[in-house]
Amino acid sequence: MMIHYFIYSDKQMYSSAVKMMLDDLKIQSRIFDTLPDLRDEISDSKGTVMIIGPNSAQDPYDICQELSRMYPLTSVLLLLHKESIDLKQAMFSGAVDVVDIDSDESEVIKAIKKAEEVIRIKVKHDQEMNGIVREAKVITVCSTKGGVGKTTISVNIAAALNKHRLKVAVLDLDLQFGDVSLLFDLQPTQTIYDWVKQSYENGDKSYDRFLSKHPSGIDVLAAPSLPEFAELISGEHILYLIEAMKQEYDMIIIDTPPSFVETSLVALENSDVILLIASLDLPALKNGQLAIETLNLLGLEDKIKVVLNRDSKTERMSIELVENVLGRKIEASIPSDYHTVISSINKGESFVSGEPKTAVAKAVMKLTKQLISKMPSEIETRIEEPKKKGFSFFNRKKK
Repeated sequence: MMIHYFIYSDKQMYSSAVKMMLDDLKIQSRIFDTLPDLRDEISDSKGTVMIIGPNSAQDPYDICQELSRMYPLTSVLLLLHKESIDLKQAMFSGAVDVVDIDSDESEVIKAIKKAEEVIRIKVKHDQEMNGIVREAKVITVCSTKGGVGKTTISVNIAAALNKHRLKVAVLDLDLQFGDVSLLFDLQPTQTIYDWVKQSYENGDKSYDRFLSKHPSGIDVLAAPSLPEFAELISGEHILYLIEAMKQEYDMIIIDTPPSFVETSLVALENSDVILLIASLDLPALKNGQLAIETLNLLGLEDKIKVVLNRDSKTERMSIELVENVLGRKIEASIPSDYHTVISSINKGESFVSGEPKTAVAKAVMKLTKQLISKMPSEIETRIEEPKKKGFSFFNRKKK
């Protein structure tokens, strides 16, 4: 679910300090100076963390009580001076917590986390009451030719989605020679093969302990450590994984081998979006054309989005020619940048994270925004602990 963060105080220095903290955590927030504007915005959003600071025009507890009762899908955190804190009054007004504005920043972060958890519970209950079920969007990245950058795009789309505060999982279905873990600089001790043998076949079927956890928060279910293990993984296993993981994540990215096998076909058939990676060379175009024909026969033509990777000026090659050959419009074009891409692969860090200002990173971010543009508003968000601890939150106003 997507949580909105609103800040309200008639003291600009406090509002700015809160916003600065949230900006450091890569969380978008808005400052409001008047209650009417704030009410209008809250009424249009479902799932809001409202941070109320000192206010000389109106009692913060009265503001909290009004917002909590008028907008039940709002979670209010009071950030006040120590002498103004009244725990009983805060409880009566409906605040999730009240924190001394001179507390360490880590204390403020903990309070915001608490407010987030309350919002998730409220929104989930509201959805259940209204019969709404939210599931992850599944994006499968495919190509019928190796070496076109399919895995690199999968990893960087996952990293870009993570920048939008989405809960992301990557499923590596290149079961013989998958490199997703390598590009994330992960060394998995458990893989999808271990999940099949130790969990699925024993009737447990839980998969969490077989995931590799990236420091950014992205979860990876790695390909088997040995190519011969691939044949032990079936379409049945993949179907179960997709359905189970859809209940836990906002976005699931599936990387596939450069061929259509049972496991990848199951993934394609159960995807919301299929990203077909093309490049400006004849073998890739020929195989891309065959892939589209196959997907059309499977009734998946409406899910296909063609992405042109390594776009550059090439003699006798153009986007128009690619579109004519494939019979489909190019949905996104990613420029060629050998140095940035190879450097990111060797570092085990996505270029979206490591080189966000490069043209190739901006192109992936643009593609990512297109992918989430039709996403339901209830998107999972998370807050990571700040790297710096033990200093006063109020000190931000003095810098």
